[in-house]
Amino acid sequence: MRTVAAAVAGALCGAGWFVSLEPSAQLACRDSDLECLVPLIFLIVPGLVVVWALVAWGLLRVARFSPAWPTAAAGAVASVVVLLICVFSLRFVHVQLPAESGVFVVALAAAGGYALAAVVTAGYGGRRDRTEHSGQDG
Repeated sequence: MRTVAAAVAGALCGAGWFVSLEPSAQLACRDSDLECLVPLIFLIVPGLVVVWALVAWGLLRVARFSPAWPTAAAGAVASVVVLLICVFSLRFVHVQLPAESGVFVVALAAAGGYALAAVVTAGYGGRRDRTEHSGQDG
């Protein structure tokens, strides 16, 4: 269930990230010059990843997901990696998707990234009963 909750939060934030790209780019780049490309790639896109990772952290906290912050941080990184793998794989096999399907590809990649992060961070935080160093076996 925790993997599903992380995947839903990742899908929502991945779709939100994709939808927020165009308005952010239009706000920062009023002219259609190539001078705008560098700030867009190095400032706006990573900034939006951080913002939507914080939103994912908030969604995971509201859902009482523990640990929320490592899952949100690892989920953002894993989502970017999964998205790059998906994009290069689709291009390699020459799949032509409709223009409107980008949000679904990003949402699915983010869902996979956050689900992977939930599995990886499942044992984070040690034991809750604080007996990990007292020599007790139970």
